[in-house]
Parts: sequence; structure tokens; C-alpha cells
Amino acid sequence: MKQQHGTARSLYALAQVATAGGDHARSQALYEQGVGVARKSGDKRTIPSGLEGLAVAIAAQGNHAWAAHLWGAAETLREAIGAPMPPVECAPYHRAVAAARTQFGEKAFATAWAEGRMMSPDHVLATQGELSSSPATASPAPYPDGLTTREVEVLRVVAQGLTNEQVAERLVISPRTVDTHLTLIYSKIGVSSRSAATRYAIEHHLV
Repeated sequence: MKQQHGTARSLYALAQVATAGGDHARSQALYEQGVGVARKSGDKRTIPSGLEGLAVAIAAQGNHAWAAHLWGAAETLREAIGAPMPPVECAPYHRAVAAARTQFGEKAFATAWAEGRMMSPDHVLATQGELSSSPATASPAPYPDGLTTREVEVLRVVAQGLTNEQVAERLVISPRTVDTHLTLIYSKIGVSSRSAATRYAIEHHLV
């Protein structure tokens, strides 16, 4: 794991060099590779920096929705694992976020950031910003009662009898985010307990 941790950090360093040289496509590829190594090794503390660096590369290429998703997901992950951003990374981070917010628009950026905070690293890496960038062409939700894909993920894990803390660990989000999801789920499906939500999941073939 130590070797993989070093590999991820080395890839991030190469990505930073590419960013400095204006080669944002190469930076994106290196960050994605580095995050992949970190995820494979289970090194959660290395993932946020990779997501944040990837967001910078993505924003520089004009996909501000995906960048905001990545930053939001990284923020939630840092909260969940108790890993605040290193001081040396704060200034460039805030400059990049401010620039993307200005270019994308305050409201759209805030919406995309909030969406990102509800996503796991796996999910946010797969979205590429489509939730916010193309709402008019988004496919209808395939699940009953307006449940989102992420809410069904949470419901499936809850139906296994896990606590909020265990759900948070499984999905790499914070317990507070799990609680927010459950509040929305209960409201949508008309229940008020975990046991009732589990019955709903079974009856609707979600587990």
C-alpha cells in the first residue's frame, strides 16, 4: 500500500507539472490514473487531492459542471475521513474554484457543487458533469417515486441492516450526508423508519 501511495503522489506531481505547462489534457489523464491507484489501494486520504487537482484540469478545459462535482465530492470525502486540505494547497485551490465559479455562474456552480457532495468518488468520476450541464436531455429516473440512483444506493445498503456510520464508510460519504439522503428517501417513499424503508426496497425489487 505504501508503494501505491507513493505512486499516486508521483502521478499527482507529474500532473501538476503538466498543469503548469498548460497541458491540461495530460494533467487530467495523470490525475485520473493517480486517483485510480489510490482507490485500488484503499488509500482514501490520497483521493481528495487527486479529485481536486483533476477538477482544476477539467475546469481549464471548460467543463465547469464536472469540476464542481469533483470539488464537492472531495470536500465531502475530506469531512468523512477527517483530512483537511494541506495549507500549501489552499491558495491555488481557492483561485481555481473562484475562477470556475465566475465562468460557470454562481447559481449553476452552487447546484453542481451540491450534487458533487452527494457523490462517491466512483460516481463523480463517472458523471463527467452531465447532471448539471445537460438537464434538458437527462434521462428519466429508472426508479420508483422519483428516487435517484444515489438514493437507491443508500437504500440498498441501509436494507442490509447497516448503521449510518457503516453506510457512510461503505459509500465513502459522511454520516451527515447519509442522514440527508435518508430524510429525502423517507419523504419520497412515505415511510418513517429503517424497517419500513427496507420493506419498500424488497417490495420494489431494489435489493
